[in-house]
Amino acid sequence: MKLLFPEYLWALFAIAIPIIIHLFNFRKFQKIYFSNIDLLKEVKLETQSKSKLKHLIILMIRILAIAVLVLAFCQPYIPTNQAEMKGDSIISVYIDNSHSMDSKGTNGYRLDLAKEQAEKIISNYGPTDLFQIITNDFEGRHQRLYNKSEAIQLIDEIEPSFQSRMISEVLLRQKDILANEEANKTVYLLSDFQKKSSNFDAVKKDSSIQIICLPYYNEGSENVYIDSIWFETPLRRSESEDVLFAKVVNAYDYPIEFKLNLTINGENRAFINFSADAKTSLNCKIPFTIKGDGIMHGELTVEDYPDATVTFDDNFYFSYFINKGINVLHLHNGTYETDSSGYFGVLFGKNDYFNFKNQSLKSFDFSTLGSYDFVLLSEISNISSGMQSELVNFVNNGGNVCVFPNDEIDLNSYNLLLQSISSITLSPKVNSINKVSALLTEHPIYQDIFDEIPSNIDLPIVNNYYPINASATSGSEKLMTLQNGNPYMVYSKNQKGSLTVCASSLNLNSSNFAKHALFVPTLLRLAEFSQYRGDYYHIVGKDNTIATKQTINTSDKVEITNANESFSFLPEVKNNKNETNLILYNQIKSAGHYNLLVNGEAIQGFSFNYNRDESSQDFYNESELKNAIGNSEIGVSTEIFENADSLNGIDVLDIVKGKKYWWHLIIFALVLLGLEIIIFRLWK
Repeated sequence: MKLLFPEYLWALFAIAIPIIIHLFNFRKFQKIYFSNIDLLKEVKLETQSKSKLKHLIILMIRILAIAVLVLAFCQPYIPTNQAEMKGDSIISVYIDNSHSMDSKGTNGYRLDLAKEQAEKIISNYGPTDLFQIITNDFEGRHQRLYNKSEAIQLIDEIEPSFQSRMISEVLLRQKDILANEEANKTVYLLSDFQKKSSNFDAVKKDSSIQIICLPYYNEGSENVYIDSIWFETPLRRSESEDVLFAKVVNAYDYPIEFKLNLTINGENRAFINFSADAKTSLNCKIPFTIKGDGIMHGELTVEDYPDATVTFDDNFYFSYFINKGINVLHLHNGTYETDSSGYFGVLFGKNDYFNFKNQSLKSFDFSTLGSYDFVLLSEISNISSGMQSELVNFVNNGGNVCVFPNDEIDLNSYNLLLQSISSITLSPKVNSINKVSALLTEHPIYQDIFDEIPSNIDLPIVNNYYPINASATSGSEKLMTLQNGNPYMVYSKNQKGSLTVCASSLNLNSSNFAKHALFVPTLLRLAEFSQYRGDYYHIVGKDNTIATKQTINTSDKVEITNANESFSFLPEVKNNKNETNLILYNQIKSAGHYNLLVNGEAIQGFSFNYNRDESSQDFYNESELKNAIGNSEIGVSTEIFENADSLNGIDVLDIVKGKKYWWHLIIFALVLLGLEIIIFRLWK
């Protein structure tokens, strides 16, 4: 403990006053004569003893009262670490403006209270001190230092945000701006400290920075919310039943019933009732049918559950595109130059949904490769380095390739291609009769194809083949397996595209696969899975790059607008060979549907949702927060000031200057004076 004005200790000499009064009794006594004083002498002795005790107690009370009053004027206090610092200071103040802070506490909305107390903290620092104000938005203007008035102005402008940040991210950003400064460094964290984002164990110790936490304890609310959505297959087709899956989380302590309502482009398509057990998640299945093609904006809403105090996560937005067709390219060595009735020509060329092209390698322009969804390679003996490079880029940017080797191939050139895409190689050809013995029926390629698979199913026969070697890192799956355990056809997902490799050619001397009943569904499904779809949804504040396969020229006018065209901006456009990236720079701040406009025409739709991290209403209480910080590396340099959101509030001056006790001493002095009066009047 320290004294703010120690010079007032000279006033302790005033203690001599009651001592002098006690030693020199100025009362005048009057003699009274009695005839017999034997009885009075006994009473007098008893009265004098009690009187001395009474005066001694009053003397001690008066001495203590004067001493306490003198100490009160000296203003004793227990300093915080930063109160002992000398010279200028740099202070970084983090105000958690996430969704959970924009809720009512004991003294009103927690965010408003945090802003008010942050302004008071800044006001109590010196005129030459500098400040950083930081929120979950991580704006560029929050990464510089300001004076008092500028910092307070920034705090006034803080609005609620649906962005959520980890405490480790916040502290790292604060330390970045304090790293090269020589002044005293203090970090303030004003937050409700949600467990999911308060990862104190991931924060590294920095002894040069003092950390002060002001917790606004939040008991949270029970909640039910849509966590994510997905489709089981990548193909979306018009007038064909589709199935949407949604993960719904029930955070209540009891089972609930709820309803999911699905709309596509503003029209209701499905609503289904579900029930979920307490504290569980449920994968909900919503079948629906859509008619038409083009951009589809979907919205899934959860309804009919009790006490809806948290509503920002009740709507989930997603978008996809229904193509009029799939572009399929067959590349070969010239055998099928004029033959449109080959295996692939019969399969894809007569189906209106597929835009099929039969092309010889000699005349193909590889600059157009990116306009195709699915590329079939067959009857090719050698793969040149240029062709290899183009095919690798094609797959990496979302293209899909299916390889049927020729009867005689340059094994090295093939392996260079396959290894570059998916760590797959072919071994020298084996001339022995074998048979496909197993299908990976649980793979999406074969889902919903078979009603029932008989035990004696007839599978393709293979006369010669190139053994496929797929490493564990290739991520490949055996669609078909030979009796000897070697894969006959493997499917490998690579980045955004895919690679499918068959172990034999389509020549009937090598296998009967081209004439087998499995050939048609396998190739059709591979082609359907090659359809470019992009992401169904993005996260506000997290995803700042959107990919599109549409070709955008530098002269095109590119614009992103929300669905009702009330908001728009110009993104940065970066063109790759087979893909275009749109850089958003955090300009999208609201959940909903958006369109990509090129020269005024909407060519792609996409959707944004708020981060579901805020949906978990689980916060640290007082003891848990102390344990979490105490067990971390920053525990020794961190102070926690309680009661920021209590009925009594918190004295911000105590945080900056230290805990003061002068008013406690004033109360104690008044109590002593009251006690003196009581003793003086009641002790007769």
